[in-house]
Amino acid sequence: MVETKFKSYYFKSKRKKIMSQYDFENNHDGEWEDNGEVAWNEADWQKFLRNADKEISKFITAYNNVSDEPERIDETAAIMGWQRDDWSSLDEELDEETMKQMRPVEMEELRKMDPYTIHRHPIYISAIGLYAYLRNSWEHYMRNNREQSAPHLTWSYCSSLAEGERHAILASNCLDLGDYLLAVCHFKKAHAALNESLRLNRLFTHQTEKVFQKYQKESNMRLHDLREIWLRVMHDCRK
Repeated sequence: MVETKFKSYYFKSKRKKIMSQYDFENNHDGEWEDNGEVAWNEADWQKFLRNADKEISKFITAYNNVSDEPERIDETAAIMGWQRDDWSSLDEELDEETMKQMRPVEMEELRKMDPYTIHRHPIYISAIGLYAYLRNSWEHYMRNNREQSAPHLTWSYCSSLAEGERHAILASNCLDLGDYLLAVCHFKKAHAALNESLRLNRLFTHQTEKVFQKYQKESNMRLHDLREIWLRVMHDCRK
């Protein structure tokens, strides 16, 4: 049984089910009906990216609204719709009975569906969203700080954030492709960068202790939640 809502990927599963219905993979001769051009132009992709950015903003808002709750990770996933019962892991095989119960998707409906990309992946969205908050809150903290930090400390902290985010994105791509153990390797690198972020973040100072404590609390909470998400997924990947 999957232990985390971040393990399953509805959009990839949905695409797999549709392909199974039309038997695209086994039709080596390409002998299916030509239903016209389905490729997107540049304007379509620009609109898609704007919607992807809105999804990340939605995640940040959802997380912030439940940030005081002990189960904020799962509550955020529920708000995002990531707890659907029909989510399945990428390697789940559809049995014959399930296939019989599935409603064939009309080609017109299929053509109207947004394409699947990594932008829709829960791990990608959560990493981009939480790291965006960490960067923005740190920038706000430093702009209102008379106690300027050493340049090497500032550079090292920003580099650790960038490194953690990079490996989290690479891990989400590996999960999407079914390379689970490679994803684990990237998550471990992301963990190393995250631990460095936690260490360096404690070295900053502020002229107002109350401001410093609030910043530390909010940033550390998000770093620990990133770690929790990754640990859950790594656990499932090793099963």
